[in-house]
Order: sequence, then structure tokens, then C-alpha cells
Amino acid sequence: MKLSKLRQYLRITRAGEITRRYLAMNGFDGALTTLGIIMGFYVSGRLEPELILSTGLGATLAMAISGASGAFMTERAERTRNLKELEQAMLSKLGNSIVERASHATVLVVAAVDAVAPILAGALVLSPFVLTLWDIVDVNSAFASSVGLDLGFLFVLGMLLGRSARSNMFLYGAIMVSIGFLVALLFILLRVSLV
Repeated sequence: MKLSKLRQYLRITRAGEITRRYLAMNGFDGALTTLGIIMGFYVSGRLEPELILSTGLGATLAMAISGASGAFMTERAERTRNLKELEQAMLSKLGNSIVERASHATVLVVAAVDAVAPILAGALVLSPFVLTLWDIVDVNSAFASSVGLDLGFLFVLGMLLGRSARSNMFLYGAIMVSIGFLVALLFILLRVSLV
């Protein structure tokens, strides 16, 4: 399918808002889940790159499969209902029409975005631990870098949401980073209480 045709389909179904929302929500989930995994290993005193990578990638892959299948089924149900309502209003069938093709394409795009968002976030945040496998950085530097990348990702995501809302981008970014700090702080407090 050509990109121009896909854009046309997304315009017909007005799916831009939905895909932005899924991208933001699942990118956010991927970033916070990965941060939680990294902080969990930190609290346990076992900053082992192989375990962190396998756990983090496994979690983001599971989120991708869960998100894609959930988004596919949800969007498919919504698009089918909308198509049937439109057929009733128009008193004609829309099978193999541009509206039907646009609905099917939108379901696939939304499911793909839902799948890719947590994987991208997780892969970015976990990337410093890959460097430890090649002895490019030590595990403590990888930990600090991963937390920094996570908070940076959250800030950029917040700024994009602020822009979408036509609101203060830096405020949105700061709110998202604050949530990341809260997650990290809760794990640090958990470690202190366990000592």
C-alpha cells in the first residue's frame, strides 16, 4: 500500500488523533515499565545486564503483543460498528468501498503503533546495558544512562503531548519527568526500608 493511500485512509477515518494517543500511552507505559524493571534490579543489588536486558525486552515484547492484539480487537469492533451505522444511515452496503478499506487500514495502523511504541521506548532505555556486554561501559554507568534516557524520553513525550494540547510544552514535559522520578523514588525508598 502506498504511503499517500494510507494517509488518505487515515484522513477518512480521522485516525490521527487515535494513533497519537496510542503512541503516547504505550510509549509512556514502555518507558515506565522499563524504568521499574531497572530500578527493581537496582533495589535487589543485582545490576546484571543479561538479566536486565532479557527481563526488559521480554516485558516490552509482551506489552507489544498485548497492546497490538487489544488495539486490533478494540478498533476492529469500533470500526465495524461505525461502518454498520453508516450503512444504515445511507441505506446501502459499503463493502469494498473506500470507507471500508480505510477502516481496515486504520485498524492495522493503530495495532502496529500500539505494538511499536513500548518496544521503541524499552529498546532506547535498555540500550546502555547492551554496551556493557561489549565492555564499552560499566554496569553503573549503564544504570545511570538508562535512567537518564528514560527521563529524557518522558520529557520529550510530555513536550509532544503539550504541543498536541497547544499548551505549555515544558510543563507537560516536567509532569512526565516527575512521574518517572516518583517511580524511581518509590524503588529507592523500598530499598532503604529493606536495609
